[in-house]
Amino acid sequence: MTINRELFDVWRAPRFGTENPTRHDNPLWASLVHDRINAWQVNKRFDFGRVWGVPPTWCFDRFGQTATTLADGRIVYIAGEHEDSYDPDFYIYNDVVVVAPDASVAIYGYPCEVFPPTDFHTATLDGDWIWIVGSLGYPHHRKYGTTQVCRLELRTMAIELLATTGECPGWIHKHEAALVERSIVVRGGMIDDESRQALEENIDEWALDLATLAWSRVTKREWQRWAARRSDGRRSFLWEIRQLRWELEHPDYKSPVDYRGNLQEELGRVPDVELLDTLYRFEGATASDDRDTYNVWRIEVDGVTVRFTEEDRRLAVMVEGRLAPERLRALQEHVVGQLSALHCTPWALADS
Repeated sequence: MTINRELFDVWRAPRFGTENPTRHDNPLWASLVHDRINAWQVNKRFDFGRVWGVPPTWCFDRFGQTATTLADGRIVYIAGEHEDSYDPDFYIYNDVVVVAPDASVAIYGYPCEVFPPTDFHTATLDGDWIWIVGSLGYPHHRKYGTTQVCRLELRTMAIELLATTGECPGWIHKHEAALVERSIVVRGGMIDDESRQALEENIDEWALDLATLAWSRVTKREWQRWAARRSDGRRSFLWEIRQLRWELEHPDYKSPVDYRGNLQEELGRVPDVELLDTLYRFEGATASDDRDTYNVWRIEVDGVTVRFTEEDRRLAVMVEGRLAPERLRALQEHVVGQLSALHCTPWALADS
């Protein structure tokens, strides 16, 4: 079937299901499942002028989506998000898309109260069920202190939003999950802590008993964690300072961004980039070359790994164990002092 502008106008925007489930099969969405082009490209293909205030355009180019391969070769794709709130086509989906070995596509929608918009979850196959654990979701959908758990029945494609008991991880996402006997064990990921207004790293393991739907805490690591923020509440410029340093070390490179000028304007003067060398150079510490992401730095202090994550509005620090109180305090004073010097403005410890 030819997909024309008229068909595009009918099926352009995402929609919730009215039943559990609701079939949303249509040629436009099925073609986009295979094309996987982003919403901007979809709009361009059908000459649709994107403007703010108009519902987003449906697409299958998503982050935080899961894909589960079944024994018969079908692949079950669950939810996910397109882009972020800066984009007019940002949307968090609550659908299930099944692609068969013959490339045919089945698309299922759900009422929001049955299956909330979900992303960065896990999908664990268990016989005729897929357990969907966790989500980041829209801020107004988050239920802090709880963990979202849904169950997809593969025979009917119906989804059930489950109530659980016990000690749960909290509002977790970007984690891992594994079926261990009759429990789902969750590890890693980030937990949205409303009281601290921050995403905190999950350092423990948690188990959901599938028979009783009761959570239990498997580990209880007494690691020390803390954070530092600018006293004036403004954002960190560590990334820009590191970029400026790189440019100074590579004078032949011509950057399209004036980092020196921007930092002069933001901080009142050009920072001393050499202070980056001593930011985490604490007395008795050994630097680590173990770098898994661009904004994470590690040192070893008294046999304990200390991990620094340079975020937009804070420096988050995880001590993977416990330092003596006086050593912890000295480390905090050193790092806060260096951050203050780099930014030409005071930093202070903050609730982690």
